[in-house]
Amino acid sequence: MEPKINCNLCPRLAVLRNKNKILYPNFYNDRVLGIGPLSSKLLIVGLAPGLRGANRTGKIFNGDFSGNLLFKFLKKYNISESYSEFEEMSNINCRITNAVKCLPPNNKPNSFEIKKCNVFLSSEINKMKNLKIILTLGQISHNSTIIALNKNLSEYKFKHFKKHKINDQIILINCYHCSKYNINTKRLKISDLDNIFKLIKKLLHF
Repeated sequence: MEPKINCNLCPRLAVLRNKNKILYPNFYNDRVLGIGPLSSKLLIVGLAPGLRGANRTGKIFNGDFSGNLLFKFLKKYNISESYSEFEEMSNINCRITNAVKCLPPNNKPNSFEIKKCNVFLSSEINKMKNLKIILTLGQISHNSTIIALNKNLSEYKFKHFKKHKINDQIILINCYHCSKYNINTKRLKISDLDNIFKLIKKLLHF
């Protein structure tokens, strides 16, 4: 199950999309779908498309700082090739998606929007029969994933670099979002990302 083009489940996001189609007519300005095979063992869950990133290019984690940083590490650890806004993804050994599929105002979806979009995240996870590791980037992504897994949020609280055992098959790992703001404020360090992907590679035997 995926959101349709011009999805109107969330009125606030639909209004913003229509405004952006006027303000930025050359942008993609629509819902952004996940990429990577559903047969993957690794799922990375981000927050939502960025205005000048995925909302512009139509490709998840693409065209902005966050995407460039994430794919730098995916390439470093041989999980994926990097890809630009001008080319299609050719070699990726994970699934990448967002908790919210459409651009929210100020990059902050509200609880209604997060809940409405959770059905799509849940659908993706349920299709991933080989899933072993979920990396959640930020607290909203973490909470959305826990809900999609039908787990109790009080039992799985977000904490940077924390590992949560979901069941005998799946481990969920928390990380602050790889945003430019988090890097500039040193809330998230480059060494943190290095350590997290080292851990993922060790757990998955890449």
